[in-house]
Amino acid sequence: MVLKSALLAVVPSALVNCDALPTMMQAVQGSGVGCDKPDWSCISEKTVEVPSPSEDQVLLAMHGTSVNPINVDLVEPHCASEMGCSDGTIGNDGAGTVVAVGSSCTNFKVGDEVWGGIQGAYAQYAVANCKNIGLKPTNLDFIGAGTIPVVGGTARQCLLSAGLVRANLTVAIMSGQGGTGYMAVQMAKAMGANRVITAATGDGINFVKGLGADVVVDYHQQALADALENDSVDVVFDNFGVPGTADKMMHAIRPGGTFLVLMGGNGGTISDSPKEGVNQVSFGFATFGTDELDYMKHEFEAGTLSAKVMQPVYTLSSVPDAFTRSRSHGVLGKIAIAPSDATATLV
Repeated sequence: MVLKSALLAVVPSALVNCDALPTMMQAVQGSGVGCDKPDWSCISEKTVEVPSPSEDQVLLAMHGTSVNPINVDLVEPHCASEMGCSDGTIGNDGAGTVVAVGSSCTNFKVGDEVWGGIQGAYAQYAVANCKNIGLKPTNLDFIGAGTIPVVGGTARQCLLSAGLVRANLTVAIMSGQGGTGYMAVQMAKAMGANRVITAATGDGINFVKGLGADVVVDYHQQALADALENDSVDVVFDNFGVPGTADKMMHAIRPGGTFLVLMGGNGGTISDSPKEGVNQVSFGFATFGTDELDYMKHEFEAGTLSAKVMQPVYTLSSVPDAFTRSRSHGVLGKIAIAPSDATATLV
């Protein structure tokens, strides 16, 4: 066992409430090159050192994280030419327990249960900037909470950027059954939308209806753009991003409304010839922090938002299977990973 005094020499900026922390842990890391399913040979589980928090960070024992599209994008073959490939521990959000607190991080204490943006989340322990985390909702377990920060924060910021700042608007969400989409359906309602229209198929139809969608179009039977009348919606949130969507949806947007595309791997863009009076927004990465997390915490605890976690929940050793599942059909909600299932090494 490591005595507290010896531990503080390892983590000089931190306050701890235990006699020992692990020195080594399990983490899933990328090799800095691209690869593809089914073997995902460029990612692997490794035994690595537990990171040390700086003065404005906390160290978390990680209990939940998730698969976001960017996590897979950064290990697929196109990562080398488009954005750079993951080189180091993967993961960018999650939930866990604070086990050490940096000296200038005054909003949190050891033992707090938190969630938020956490780089290197596919590990038993991870550091997080204090400005990017918040107390997790009391009615969510770690697995559910760990799937929400990126998709929930992105949905919130996109809807605000698209003009959903007043009540009684009609919002069309291009894809309602995946991570950002299923949160956006709920978020739009929570933010005051009068009518939410989206597309899904198969089991996804009842799934998004259960989240509060008023109209659900089966995209295997009809394109969402073809199902909408002229000047019938105020906001189009294109969270799927297929090229040409902006032009196809433009007829349905009322003057004064907004088309927003969430930029990503599908290559979608705004229109070169938008309808007069329609605003367009190209949205990149969310930069959410404690304010967004606290907003979502309130809505979860009020029951206006819910987390939908697919089964099974994956472990660190089965991250390749989780990545393959994320690239398959029929994903409803979020794919979760439980980092704490592996065993840390105490000294």
